[in-house]
Order: sequence, then structure tokens, then C-alpha cells
Amino acid sequence: MSHKIGVFLACLFAASILLPAAALYSKEPDFTTVAIKKLNRYDEDRLFYQQYEKSHEEFSDESRDNSFATLMLIKDKKVYLFQDGYDNPELVKYNRFVLEKGNQNIPDMWQNKIDGLPDYVVITNRRIEVQKNTTKEWVSANYKDFYTSVRDKLLRKHVAIFMSLIVNRLDSEINVSRKRIPRKIYEGDEPKFSTSVSARTPDGGTVYYAEDANGDGITETFTAHSSDGFQWGYKSGPNLVCIVNNTQKDIENIIGRLTNFGYYGSADEEQVIKKTFPTNADLNYMINDIYRIDLETEKFLKKNDIDIEQELEKSSKGEGK
Repeated sequence: MSHKIGVFLACLFAASILLPAAALYSKEPDFTTVAIKKLNRYDEDRLFYQQYEKSHEEFSDESRDNSFATLMLIKDKKVYLFQDGYDNPELVKYNRFVLEKGNQNIPDMWQNKIDGLPDYVVITNRRIEVQKNTTKEWVSANYKDFYTSVRDKLLRKHVAIFMSLIVNRLDSEINVSRKRIPRKIYEGDEPKFSTSVSARTPDGGTVYYAEDANGDGITETFTAHSSDGFQWGYKSGPNLVCIVNNTQKDIENIIGRLTNFGYYGSADEEQVIKKTFPTNADLNYMINDIYRIDLETEKFLKKNDIDIEQELEKSSKGEGK
């Protein structure tokens, strides 16, 4: 009996070590795909962007789309929702069932990937559906420019806010974390580090987060969450921006440098530091004020016409003997 207890405790101890390590390097997001019918309110103007990407080989939940982007706009109690990379969940479920019934290998059933073009739109007025279209060509032809323009303006605004918090580190509760990534033998000797940066607005209402998980110097995850309670069900996740594992170049151009700015600092921060950097005159005064030759020795040196500091200055310039 004591042996069994000992084995159990050993396993429990091993699990306590391994689980935090797995959680540390896990890239599985904790969020729910936005759904209009589950919104807890629609009586306030609001914009929201959600994007998620993961390769089929890395994905563990086959029941969820592994490549999609959603832009949602709420204005005057109307909800406009656009999706890029849309796949009909019911059709995906049916096709998987057919393959499983025939004992066939299951490929990536979510065939439509993000390409920067919206291929799904649904518009509601007070939750009543007034338009819905899943024809990619029609949706792209009618809403591509609108979708891209609004998405980019929204992301640039949130990135600008996050950047302002990075520059104003003192008041934004900024937290920068850098961890070495476990290296595999075939990956070479050069170490890589994951970097994450988080900051909070001065009013405490919004938290921003950026992450470079694979150590390539490019931010691929960016989130913004407001504490105002807006959500669409249990574990909705970030309710302003939720970008996870981005591989899209146009999105990278907007968010890609955030973790580098957070860790190394930006040109704007450098200018702020330069403006407040102490001058030589200030430092000379401070040194002379803090460190003094004692009064008796100073009288002795003055009586004998000895200026130690002047002699040291000459010798440092190579003028002394």
C-alpha cells in the first residue's frame, strides 16, 4: 500500500513540473468564435476583429476552423459581420462523417483559408437577419474595399494606443517577458527567445498584449480586451482585437514590430530619454556637491597653492609629467 502511495505522489510531482512547462509554450488560444446570436448587447457602437491561424498538423481540435478572420461592426443597433476563410461548419462536419465511415484518412476539412478577401457576410437589425451571403465572389466584389479599409484602420488605431503605452511605460503597468525557447538538436546552436509585452491603459479599462512566440522577431499574436463586460458567451476571449498566430503579410505590417518595440524600445522613447538626460553641467554640480575634500585638507592645499583637481585634469590630457 505504501508503495502505491509513493508511486502516486511521484507521478503527481512529475505532473506538477511538466504541466506548467506545457502551458508556458502552449499556443492554444482561450477564446470563442464570435457569434451574433450570443452577443450580450448590441445597443452600443462597436468594432471587433478576430483572426486565428494554425496548420492542420499542429491543430488539435478538428471541430473548429483553423484559419479564419472575422470583422464585426455594431452601429445603430445593426450588426455587420464579415468573415475571411469561411467554411460551412455543418458541411465540414458531414464530410468528416463520410470519410470516417469509410475508414479513410482525414485531411484538413477546413479548406477555405484566409486570403485577405471576405467570403461571408451577415447583417442583422436588432438580431433579425436582413442579409446573408456565402458566395465568395459576390461578397468580395461588394465588400472587399470596405472590409480591408475598416479592418486596417481599427488595427492601426489599437496599435497606436499600445505604442503610446509602451512609450509611457511609467504609467501603463507595462510588463515585458522574455523566455528562452527549448532548442531541438537539429535547430542549431543559436538560442531563440519568445517575447511578450502587456500594458494597461491609465484608466485600467483596456489591456493590450503582444507576443512573438517562435523567436523570429515578428509579433504574430496581438490582443486588446476591454473590461466593459461585452462578450458572446463563456470564455469569449479578448473583446476588441484577437489575432493569434498571424501569417498574413498585411497584418504583419501593422502589428509585426510590437514585441521588438516593447523589449528594445522605440525611437520615440529614445527622444524622450534624450530630453530628460542629465547634462554635463548638472553632473559636474552633483559630483562637486556630493563628494568634497574635507575642510582641513582643503585649507592645507589652498595654503600651499595646490590644486589637485586641476593637476588631474592636465595629466588626464597628457599635459602632466
